[in-house]
Amino acid sequence: MFALIRHAGYHLGNGSLTSDGATDVNALGELLRNAGPWTELRCSPSTRTRETANILSIMLGVPVTEDDRIGMDGDLSDLLPPTEPHGIIFVSHLPVLSRWLRAWSRIFGQDEPPITEIACGYVIDPEGRTIRPVVPLPKSSK
Repeated sequence: MFALIRHAGYHLGNGSLTSDGATDVNALGELLRNAGPWTELRCSPSTRTRETANILSIMLGVPVTEDDRIGMDGDLSDLLPPTEPHGIIFVSHLPVLSRWLRAWSRIFGQDEPPITEIACGYVIDPEGRTIRPVVPLPKSSK
């Protein structure tokens, strides 16, 4: 099992998280704590993903590694599907997560999650062949 998380809300000027963004990460961390166990966080090399991952790292007690492959200009080819996904939380950007979820949806023979829901974050269980949102979606979205 592994998770794909979009960075939290950020300031356009400097890329750092807003106070609302930091609050959202704390709420997400509580949900992820119950979905684990987690062994590592990997984030893209941007301020907003590093800050999101650092907050989650403290909350979950796992280390953070910066991974250029999951950045906006990264090469996901050796991560589709991931070769070492178990227990890892990946923090990246919406276009990257969309590509990743599209690949896993095809592998599992499922519909791809709508792009508007990807910001919720997803937990993927390759053994159970499931993709589920971390943040519960409103009933109207399901």
